[in-house]
Amino acid sequence: MASPKIIKFKISYHHGDANDGRLDMYDASVSLQGFAKALSITTHALLNEGEVKKHGNKVSGAKIYIHPSRKGSFEELIAIAVEHPIATSIGTSIVANVFYDLLKWTWSKTLELDYSPETPHVKRLDERIEPFIGEMEEALEIPLEQAHKPIKQCEDMAIVIKRQQVGNVIRLDAQTLKSVSIRTNPNLETGIVGNVTRYNILSPFGRFYDDELERTVSFKLEDEVTSAQKQLLTWSMHHAQNGNGGKIKLNVKRVTSAKGVLKRYLVYKVESAES
Repeated sequence: MASPKIIKFKISYHHGDANDGRLDMYDASVSLQGFAKALSITTHALLNEGEVKKHGNKVSGAKIYIHPSRKGSFEELIAIAVEHPIATSIGTSIVANVFYDLLKWTWSKTLELDYSPETPHVKRLDERIEPFIGEMEEALEIPLEQAHKPIKQCEDMAIVIKRQQVGNVIRLDAQTLKSVSIRTNPNLETGIVGNVTRYNILSPFGRFYDDELERTVSFKLEDEVTSAQKQLLTWSMHHAQNGNGGKIKLNVKRVTSAKGVLKRYLVYKVESAES
């Protein structure tokens, strides 16, 4: 069996108690658990054709290790041992570039930061008809909120993922904490008009162009949505792609971040715009 390919990087905590090489034990454990889950979800998606794993416990095709903290700082060295055949076939450096590209894209989207995929592999995930990024965003929200735990106690603190010999990959701070502090508006809104831009009948996730907002919004179907209503989503996407409108109406609840940014619609009913 070929040796696993190793991807190494650091998780560094700055300011507050971290400057003295220490963190509150509970805060640190919650933060590292959040990072462990987020890294597992991201690595699993990388190695398994974009499959989104909701529970970031184990990775299929890799193992994630933590090394001892360095004396005089609070900095953890993380090593991902990729055992999947993809690493053997394309090499460590390419796997590492794809990993960091996927991490930066999916985490940036969740944290409301600007970043677009750069590698062909990750670009293909972005171009799929299945709304991969919307499902990943929802899966990463809770783990990344946990990763911010020390920042909740000290707003000046920052947590940085650093790639060896390259520099910062992603930075967590008080502003990104607001992006993963999520709330669902309890009020049901009716008659949201638009058309579906991405959807797969096997997934509860999709993308919807909201005519009033004049932009595309992620959506997730709730259990109340019937099979017939799901067919309307497919109908809407097909007709919109062919330039024939495909307008439908949704009954939804809004999921927003603490910044007030709309993250997604929770869809409870779908009907024709003409009904």
